[in-house]
Amino acid sequence: MKLGLAVGALFLGVVSCVGAQGPGGQPRLVLKALDTDGDGKLSAAEIAAAPKTLLTLDRNEDGQITPDEVLPPPETAGATADDLVKQLMSFDKADKGYLVPMDVPERMQNLFARGDVNQNGKLTPEEIRAMARRQGMPSGGVEGAKRMAATMKNDPLLVALDANHDGVISAEEIANAPRELLTLDVNRDGEITPDEMRPHQATPEERVDHMLDEWDTNKDGKISKAEAPDRMQAIFEQLDTNHDGFLDRDELIAYFKTMGNQQRGGGRSEGAKPQGDAQQQPAKEQK
Repeated sequence: MKLGLAVGALFLGVVSCVGAQGPGGQPRLVLKALDTDGDGKLSAAEIAAAPKTLLTLDRNEDGQITPDEVLPPPETAGATADDLVKQLMSFDKADKGYLVPMDVPERMQNLFARGDVNQNGKLTPEEIRAMARRQGMPSGGVEGAKRMAATMKNDPLLVALDANHDGVISAEEIANAPRELLTLDVNRDGEITPDEMRPHQATPEERVDHMLDEWDTNKDGKISKAEAPDRMQAIFEQLDTNHDGFLDRDELIAYFKTMGNQQRGGGRSEGAKPQGDAQQQPAKEQK
């Protein structure tokens, strides 16, 4: 199966890393904090000011930067569990104490399916809270440390700042930030240019690991259509090559390898016809 670039661009929005984005297509909050003039590089003045500007990421003001502060929340995060319960239960017009699919708008059916983990066709406040916990960003613990480690592995700025590689940028490391950041200054010109701090491209396997960590809510090693984010719904069947209703690890790895080949080969997969060939074909048939 050959997937066009438009489809690829849509899907790569979930797990790509380009330019000012970090692993997983996420905004690089650390770069946004450090690059105060927004010109895409770190000047000598911005490097010197790093101990002060990094603290803008310290939302709980505990003097260190933890995983939830250096990574943006998942796309489904943003509201507290109670906020999400209040928002969703507002659709329970009959005051049943739970929701059924017909209660919620079409655009929220996938959210309903993700929350209804026991698949009994009812979404309770307890299930909504559990969904909020699953999809929120933990500030510490195993899941937060895993996401921090995966991101730091690919972002040179975070690798440099977290000198002891424990997944937390401590008060001491914040104070030493100018010295550590200058280890990225390969040409010794006193500033850090985009090419000196560009995120490393994740392998297909690493991208899939990220996806499964983020979206495989029942941890069965594959992504169902109900678990998939809304922006993946349009291409789900194309990626599900064995048509079993799930995206397994092999299917996702194969897809990312295909996209890598397209990018290296000038935008199309091996054997795909150039767009011009397709446009000229009707003229041949008319002759």
